[in-house]
Amino acid sequence: MPVITLLGLRIRLIFGGSVIVEQIFNINGMGRVMSKAITMQDTNVAQCCVLIIGIVVILSTLLIDILYGVIDPRIRDRKGV
Repeated sequence: MPVITLLGLRIRLIFGGSVIVEQIFNINGMGRVMSKAITMQDTNVAQCCVLIIGIVVILSTLLIDILYGVIDPRIRDRKGV
């Protein structure tokens, strides 16, 4: 169970690190688009990037919670606690 938690939380680090890696190695991707939008003060693109990253993080957290119930049925059977 702790392994699933740590793997799910790594998704946030992947997106955070992608901005740095894409800038260093000149790779086109979401992090580079977001950093260019911030430097050019393009708030619409920056907000869209943050929204997409937020949705991915929320969906990964939801997937982790669902996996908890699949792996350990005791969590799924808890009622009112």
